Amino acid sequence: MAMERDGERIARLLARAEEKGLDYVLFLDPENIHYLCGGVIDYSAAYLDVGEGRIVAIANVMEAERIPKVTWVDDIIVYYRDRYDGPLESVKAENLYDAVGKVLDGGKIGVPYGFISKKEFDLLSEKLEGLIDFSEDLWRARMIKSRREIALLREAARIVDEGIKWASERLDRGLSEYSLMVESKCYMLRRGADKTLDFLIVASGPNSAYPHWRCSDRVPRPGDAVTLDYVASYNGYFGDETRTFFVGMAETALKRIYEVVLEAQVEAIEKAGPGVKAKEVDEVARRIIERNGYGKYFTHSTGHGIGLNVHEPPRLSSKSEYTLEPGMVVTIEPGIYVEGLGGVRIEDMVLITEDGCEVLTSLSKAIEII
Repeated sequence: MAMERDGERIARLLARAEEKGLDYVLFLDPENIHYLCGGVIDYSAAYLDVGEGRIVAIANVMEAERIPKVTWVDDIIVYYRDRYDGPLESVKAENLYDAVGKVLDGGKIGVPYGFISKKEFDLLSEKLEGLIDFSEDLWRARMIKSRREIALLREAARIVDEGIKWASERLDRGLSEYSLMVESKCYMLRRGADKTLDFLIVASGPNSAYPHWRCSDRVPRPGDAVTLDYVASYNGYFGDETRTFFVGMAETALKRIYEVVLEAQVEAIEKAGPGVKAKEVDEVARRIIERNGYGKYFTHSTGHGIGLNVHEPPRLSSKSEYTLEPGMVVTIEPGIYVEGLGGVRIEDMVLITEDGCEVLTSLSKAIEII
């Protein structure tokens, strides 16, 4: 049975392409092929025929039989070098770029330059004229999630919820940061994730003062703050959540930092909604942290969009030019990091709705001592 197309997603993409006067939109990278086709296709390209609204895969012969089972493409064109005896339309070509050039010969073709290398661009330019950068238009379409995409993001949020809860219950069992990370990855895969980030953040004690700490062989000790920042995807869509716990007891200074970060995060979430500028959400969190004397210890933006990529527009930073719209899903994750003492970050995934926002991740944010 063919996969049902996500009409909302494709209509949004078509509208952007029509506004730009394109004949085709061409994707070569797996991430955007997934967006256009509903599933991953390897060693292939895919394009949207703007006039007809048809989605076509230009597929390596090894992928041709799998594509109908995992995507909603309308047509498949197989490219081959020596011989192809199958039933599908085919084109003889030396490589993928040669095949694309033979299939899309003429017309205005949108390609997201930000997702291809210079080498790929040069190879395409040798085969095709009329290439137009479609990067910003693509992001504008991808920022607004369809109902189908939101359902996938809810499942991803569930998985990271469960992963962090599972890991937090084992912080006092003598496991090193690295061991806890590895076991957490396996646990989330068993709970439905198709992949996790290459490195999950398990940062204990003084290591929690580094926002992007890479796990070590350190074992959490009594009095430590331990930050767990977990990222896992469900059918390609990512969940991202952070909680900070305390082992045995909470140092007074760290407890105060936790209270400030929590206030900043809660107020930033309350600010988020349709029509609100992304930088205004950042301003709310930053103002609270600065008012409490920790401004120089908040060293990153307040959040980012999330979807098929962990970090997508819109960025919630002081320089962001985006305005929040219904259907956007963003993270809100202020933090304070004091070298030699430790750090605290609290992060949730937040869906912008017609009249406010909805938090998709669901773990408690009360101070928890393990």
